[in-house]
Amino acid sequence: MSEPSLGVALTQTRLHPIYLIIGTAKTLRQAIPFLVVTIFGGAPWWVSVALFALAMVIAIAQWLVKKYSVVGGALLLRSGLVNRSVQVVPISRITAVTASQSLTQRLVGVWELNVQSPGDRLGSAVTLECLSGRRLDELRAALESGDRATLLANPEPGPGPSTIQRYWAWRRTSMASASGNNLQVIAVLTTAEMLIATATGSSISLILLLVVVVWFQFSEYLPIRASEFMNDIVAPQGVVAVLVTLVVVAIAAGVVVGALRLNRFTLVRDGDVLRSSRGLLGKQAATIAISRIQAVRIVEGFSRMLLGYCSLQVEVAGIGRANVNQRMLFPLARTDRAESLIRRALPELPWPSQPLRALPARVRRRYLTLPLGYATGFTVLMLFLPGWWKLMAAIPLPLGYVLGVARAREARWWVDDQSVVLRWRRLLNRSTVIGYRGGVHLTELSSSPSKARAGVAGFKMRFSSGRGAGIRYMVDSDALLLLRTVGRAVV
Repeated sequence: MSEPSLGVALTQTRLHPIYLIIGTAKTLRQAIPFLVVTIFGGAPWWVSVALFALAMVIAIAQWLVKKYSVVGGALLLRSGLVNRSVQVVPISRITAVTASQSLTQRLVGVWELNVQSPGDRLGSAVTLECLSGRRLDELRAALESGDRATLLANPEPGPGPSTIQRYWAWRRTSMASASGNNLQVIAVLTTAEMLIATATGSSISLILLLVVVVWFQFSEYLPIRASEFMNDIVAPQGVVAVLVTLVVVAIAAGVVVGALRLNRFTLVRDGDVLRSSRGLLGKQAATIAISRIQAVRIVEGFSRMLLGYCSLQVEVAGIGRANVNQRMLFPLARTDRAESLIRRALPELPWPSQPLRALPARVRRRYLTLPLGYATGFTVLMLFLPGWWKLMAAIPLPLGYVLGVARAREARWWVDDQSVVLRWRRLLNRSTVIGYRGGVHLTELSSSPSKARAGVAGFKMRFSSGRGAGIRYMVDSDALLLLRTVGRAVV
């Protein structure tokens, strides 16, 4: 029998012409230093016009050169003016696909498509910035035919549509209105949960830092009304009133950012894929193949831990540290309900058959070494502070002791024939990773002469996403057991 033909499923196609505007704007951003020199340096007007015309010419040339196609069961992207490049992503190696629309893209009716694959942890393997609905349909048909050809050449068990087919079919269907036999809505983020997720996230603290810097360093550049309100009404009340006002502004801005990013976050299980959608003005939708998921990470920040909440993330090849939105399974869930949510979304994920193993007392004492060492250093430095500020030297040592005890108490692990689980605390955050024992790509045992004498060692494991998990101190025989079993194929 002859081999199936892997021909051209989609000929070379350019992006939507609206890319000309985007490309021109991108080139102008890169040329800002030259524009500043020409505009404020007294250069003739035609110099600025010539730079703008040059930017348009470059954008047109990039649009003419940049083409995508589907050939031989792979997605190809050709680009480059002087140095030509061709990116090739086999359809069978695609781990996640994300389609998004900013507010501007929604107004003009184009989509941005990001395709990710293993080995490209810092971003997307292929990004198509401007695709119209018609081109999306053409690409859908091409990827479906290319995927079928790949399956014919490399048969695998398991009937049903492929991951790519499911993604393109779902792109045109609303989650709320979709009704299929294989479609299951796992969870929907409520408005109250969205507010809690925003208030307990890191965005408000970052915005607060930015607001404080802007007020104390660049207040003269603020709008007149805002400046008059702060100077005439708030500032006379004292520094505390100013800080409280800035905190309120940061919280309000954080809530707006959270609403734009997490509004109606919906998680859906559809056969062998997970789908999520979110966004208020801009829309973002992601699809992850179940077979590509290596582990689930439960992250409990300090404030969320006090309220009994956590966030859920997945470890997928090709989705690394920079892809925060793509690796998010669910942004906020009750900690006591996290297991139930994960089991509904990923019933294939092996859970530990026994409670996690705690560390013995002799190992827990090791966790006091590092925090107390840092605390001692801060204590000595604070003794040189003037006046009553020296009293602050009494704070670091108790805090270091509490942190060491908490890290020792919460460090736990488990391994069996199918799963591996690690739990640890790093400063204020507690993380739990539950993964396939054979899905780990790298393991490491760390020791030293002092650790060896005490019968203690550390263990780390890393996934193909580039992210990892580890326990700093544990019994050396347990660490050796994890080293010999984790990452090995299950017989």
